[in-house]
Amino acid sequence: MFPQSTLLKYLPEFQRILKTYKPSLELLDLLHDNKFVLLSAPTAAGRNTIIKNLIMTGKYYYVVSDTTRKPRINNGIPETNGNEYWFKSEESFIQGLRNGAYVEAAIIHNQQVSGVSLDELRKAAQTNTIAITDIDIHGCDTIKSYSDSTIPVFILPPDFTEWMRRLDGRGVMDPQEKRRRLTSAAEEIELALQRSYFKFIVNWDLRVTVDALHQHITTGDFGELEQANAHVHAEQLLADLSAYLR
Repeated sequence: MFPQSTLLKYLPEFQRILKTYKPSLELLDLLHDNKFVLLSAPTAAGRNTIIKNLIMTGKYYYVVSDTTRKPRINNGIPETNGNEYWFKSEESFIQGLRNGAYVEAAIIHNQQVSGVSLDELRKAAQTNTIAITDIDIHGCDTIKSYSDSTIPVFILPPDFTEWMRRLDGRGVMDPQEKRRRLTSAAEEIELALQRSYFKFIVNWDLRVTVDALHQHITTGDFGELEQANAHVHAEQLLADLSAYLR
């Protein structure tokens, strides 16, 4: 149980608003008229690196989420506004929700609220770039329900052996932490396979993946055969992962 001091001050108000929350008409129009790429992935699939490479082309705008939590210090480097998150007060976030200024928002462990704002999508539209962000599957569910112009993509790691090599290559990891991440990965792959809206990309090679993903996004064609093969790949990864976790 979390200490009382860490809980949201206005938790009941957030719960009340989010129970029946709907975005504003302006936001829905933005979603309808512009592409919004939603990238989900299990651990060590390369999602963040793919996003960084797409941003470097100058054709994409990374959508930074708002959050009510305080900035942290990671490896001696403090988080800053506009990089990891836009840090908002609870009062400011509540006002944004009342105005319908969030595409989606979620309460996390009753300690913080995070969400994707209208301001970020507006910036992408104004700069004539494609909005892109990393997001979990439940966030994809919400945003996809508002507009068919959104493009949810699930990044898959290569074969199981290479996946584990990449994960282990990130440095020494506590065995319990590794198991926790892989358990979450299995759940994420299973959830993604249950959703017909997801497009799957297998990240064998970064450069090839980035180029292929950009082409798929701009043309809207992810290829039926490619998707069928990717589904088979996802099912095999899930089977290998389930066997590993037994």
